[in-house]
Amino acid sequence: MAILFDFLTLSELLLCCGIVVFASILQVSIGMGFGMLASPLIALVKPELVPGSILAMGLFVAFSGAWRERHNISFNELKLGIVGRIIGSVMAFGLLLLIPDVESFFIIFGVIMLIAIGMTAYGRKIPFSDKSLLNLSIVSGLMGSITAVGAPPMALIYHDRDPAIVRPTLNAFFFAGSVLGLISLGFSGWISVQDFIAAIIFIPAMFVGILISTPFKKLPSAFMSKLLLALSAVASVLLILRGIS
Repeated sequence: MAILFDFLTLSELLLCCGIVVFASILQVSIGMGFGMLASPLIALVKPELVPGSILAMGLFVAFSGAWRERHNISFNELKLGIVGRIIGSVMAFGLLLLIPDVESFFIIFGVIMLIAIGMTAYGRKIPFSDKSLLNLSIVSGLMGSITAVGAPPMALIYHDRDPAIVRPTLNAFFFAGSVLGLISLGFSGWISVQDFIAAIIFIPAMFVGILISTPFKKLPSAFMSKLLLALSAVASVLLILRGIS
């Protein structure tokens, strides 16, 4: 079996790139889902690359989105959100230090993913306030630092707000969150240079998914959302079972 970059076989590379392409198509088609799908599926193929490589890719995407619309960022909301994200990342750091082995990580990863999926499927919205922003930012920081999926908690409160403000503000928030998540992983020993190399390798696949996503936009968003949640849930359960076995 061919070995690439001393840590990734050809079959693993093709599978991971295929996952990134499909996750990117979903992200463009329904406005969500990249991390929620890519993270658990790549964990099944190459667990060593999760969540580090997904966070590293998210770093690039979030920065690009925030920079394009930087004049519309709500810095008051961003500052409060980052405070919550810092608290959540510190909590994630403590939790990562307590994880004894990869099998335990699979279980925790899978459980947190199922919580994220449940939040997304829940559908009910929480009224926006400084308190709810801070609390859900903490949850987002904890979840995002361990699974690279921190969007579902924020989606619960950013529902009736101006999209022109929400997009750059959340992109700036997720950029800061990705940095904090990578720091947590680094200090806890759950990341390596391989994660960043993998992110660089996967970024072209992400752009391929974006480029070919146009026909998929015509599919019913409800169907695509259910497909995303179903695939993510199955992958998360498989990770939990792998950790238990």
